[in-house]
Amino acid sequence: MKKIDRILTLRKAVEAITRGDFTASIPCGSDEIGQLGKSLKKLSSQLQKQSDKTQSLYKILVEYNFNLRLIDVLNHIYESFQDHLPYDRISLVLLDATQNEFKLHWTRANYNKLELETGYSISLADSDLEKILDTHDMFIIDDLSIYLQQQSESNLAKAAFKEGIHSCLICPLIATGKLIGFIFFSCRKKNIYKKLHKDLSLQIASHLALIIEKTLLYKNVKLNKQLIAQKKSLEQRVTHDALTGLFNRPAIFDILHKQILRAKRGGIGIAIIMIDIDHFKAINDKCGHLTGDAVLCEIAERLSKSTRSHEYVGRYGGEEFLAIVSPYNQEGAIRAAERFRNAVACQAINADKQRIPVTISLGVATSNEQESLDENLLLQRADEALYLAKQKGRNRVELFTSCTKRSSAKNKKKNKLPTQPSKND
Repeated sequence: MKKIDRILTLRKAVEAITRGDFTASIPCGSDEIGQLGKSLKKLSSQLQKQSDKTQSLYKILVEYNFNLRLIDVLNHIYESFQDHLPYDRISLVLLDATQNEFKLHWTRANYNKLELETGYSISLADSDLEKILDTHDMFIIDDLSIYLQQQSESNLAKAAFKEGIHSCLICPLIATGKLIGFIFFSCRKKNIYKKLHKDLSLQIASHLALIIEKTLLYKNVKLNKQLIAQKKSLEQRVTHDALTGLFNRPAIFDILHKQILRAKRGGIGIAIIMIDIDHFKAINDKCGHLTGDAVLCEIAERLSKSTRSHEYVGRYGGEEFLAIVSPYNQEGAIRAAERFRNAVACQAINADKQRIPVTISLGVATSNEQESLDENLLLQRADEALYLAKQKGRNRVELFTSCTKRSSAKNKKKNKLPTQPSKND
């Protein structure tokens, strides 16, 4: 690569990093430009780690606001900070209602044999906690074996040592100026906690103390269940179609966007399935729109009952639905589409005291390559596959291939149709 081209590439990389995009290609080498590239790459890596850490901290509050459950926040902390803070175990200790002792409220570890289990009581006079009680400052033990030689009466330290713990970082949880508990980060290695770990743990403790304070407040005024019910009801109204109960168009598109990002990060594939009810206009014309709505609801119910844990179905619009399968393999995506097709066609729908036979046509588009992991491209391909399924007689599944596109274009030209068949056909 020429010198001017390398400089231009570095400039584009800097602009990308400024926007928060850390995936830009950065040329490296042994000359001065190459050394600059190495330094920029190192900076990019550090900034990405900082960004990831900030996002994980931000998500503590997001998780709380979304779930309204302390345990979800604690699990998020355990699962999200392992790249930034060393620990084999995290424990939450809270002051009990009598304020006479602390109790282990929650714990999670990467090993099974635990001496300190949920419900474990810790006296206010325990030597490990006296300093924190007095100063409201964090406390670090670098080598628990040495610490026990000096504080042999500490039951908390003895129990931790039996688990193989050697380093502890204990952060106080302060709410409205009062100590309400501690969060313990424990590691089986000695001398593990450094200054950067102290700063991060204090930030986590600060967020956690605020959340615990709010949780206790909700509990005290008996609003927790009401708030959860109201939140679920609001979320249902915002994200679900009022008629069919499936995800509405904005919600299913949001899921598609997130699943594509997940696929790009994880190197996995995604499949989308465009679903259209065959001859739906005829049902509306013959039986009336109320009966048509009943048919829509029954089909939506059958599709919903046919989904698996990694599949999502939403109302795309009118009598059309969109399904997302992620992660996927090609055979699995086709099986899912056939499962949906059969669920609808297997028996007639009872509506308005009549039995109405109904079928659906389905177009499948798949991708596990970065360049084709694009919402618009996948939707276009699924739409073309759906068009072909309609052309071939309906009540069938078609998978998009390069031949699908040529066949679809050929049929449109032959039939002099500028677009695919009407969704009401």
